[in-house]
Amino acid sequence: MGALLIFICISLLIISGVLFFNKGVKAQEIKSILKDIYENFKELFSNFKKLFLIVKNLIQSKLDQEPTQLKDESTESKTEVTAEPEVTAEPEVTAEPEAFPTIESVNPSEDSINDENIDIKTE
Repeated sequence: MGALLIFICISLLIISGVLFFNKGVKAQEIKSILKDIYENFKELFSNFKKLFLIVKNLIQSKLDQEPTQLKDESTESKTEVTAEPEVTAEPEVTAEPEAFPTIESVNPSEDSINDENIDIKTE
């Protein structure tokens, strides 16, 4: 692994030396392109650093907010528990009873009519 790293470094030094001492048109183009690449990498790493700092601050702010939210929720749940009325086993009575129409009140059956007639006759 170390040999590979040394080989790459020596190769880069040789290429840089050839480009530095060569004054040809192609060498100038290669130098300008390499300079642009270097500036772009420099800007890229600067932007990565800014992005990392922004994400780091965002995560820290979220982590700082979570314990306070948990504390708020725990205090709210305690107040809610104490504020609730006691639960009783008795069913609740509504103020208005539900009125359902019965069959007799809508259509009296013949039996009920006959019963009424018998009551009238006996009196």
